[in-house]
Amino acid sequence: MRTLAVLSVLSIACLDPDDPGNLVPPTVTEDATLPRIELPDTVLHGEQMGDPDGPIVVMLHGGPGGDYRYLLPMGALADDGYSVVFWDHRGAGLSQRHDAADFTWDVPVEDLRRVIEHFTTHEDQPVLFVGHSWGAMYATWFINEHGDYGGRVRGAVLSEPGAFTRDQLEPYLERLFGSMDFFGEQVNDTAWKDQIMTPADHARADYLFAITATSLPAEHVDPNDPEPMWRGGAVVNDTQLSMAMEDGFDWTTNLHTFTPEVLFLRGELNEAMPLWHQEELASAYPNARVHTVEGVGHAVIWERRAEFLAETRAYFNTLDLSGGTR
Repeated sequence: MRTLAVLSVLSIACLDPDDPGNLVPPTVTEDATLPRIELPDTVLHGEQMGDPDGPIVVMLHGGPGGDYRYLLPMGALADDGYSVVFWDHRGAGLSQRHDAADFTWDVPVEDLRRVIEHFTTHEDQPVLFVGHSWGAMYATWFINEHGDYGGRVRGAVLSEPGAFTRDQLEPYLERLFGSMDFFGEQVNDTAWKDQIMTPADHARADYLFAITATSLPAEHVDPNDPEPMWRGGAVVNDTQLSMAMEDGFDWTTNLHTFTPEVLFLRGELNEAMPLWHQEELASAYPNARVHTVEGVGHAVIWERRAEFLAETRAYFNTLDLSGGTR
């Protein structure tokens, strides 16, 4: 890993790191050819697949600060008549960058609401969430704030959420980071990178974030089949995690009002998210079940994409999706 990072830095030695695309892929504000969602105060990287009038499936990637590239196999749902929406969250992936002061508690849920409305073609169009890791937490946050959103949110697939409350987050992070070898390559890379470059702007910060954005041993991710990614968002990752730890949060206060069944899809091998942990999170919903995919860890949605897609399709077929054209 360190050798690759050195070669990468050396290979750009003759390039200006301030020019878009030299360190990391350009965002939608730097590349006019990228598909986009224009909101009043930001521009998001995003696209829609399938029937625009069908039930909307909102894909929510991990992070905070990841992107939707690894979720693209779920675009196969478009063949079933769904309107499948992919988007990089504010400040993440290839979406427009923002400074830390622009991230407040009310922004993420409002962004998600506006994305739903952006792709809505009729008022009773059903909405479904498929969220992985942070994305599963994000979907729960929205449901806790908006319930079934006037009857439109009919279900959710939540894959490996870390926590729904501040009290759950700390022990989860302890299990996750407790698996790190503090004399190993990950920590060495983190310490070493700052001798080469400091995060003077978003491109530099995102580049440094990418160098050390690796999975941890407890997650049991297959190193031979890594999740593809365009670009991480360093500022949104740091800001949202800091807010969660310092300000606290509880996204379970209103979940009891959400009556549709919720499907939790987990990987058997993830030691940071054992079965009891996912069952504890699922218990916050009045109607939820946990399905375990054997022989895989945290990256279940990528490493077992065919099985994940099949389980999602089967679950969707049990839901009342009247109001869409499917």
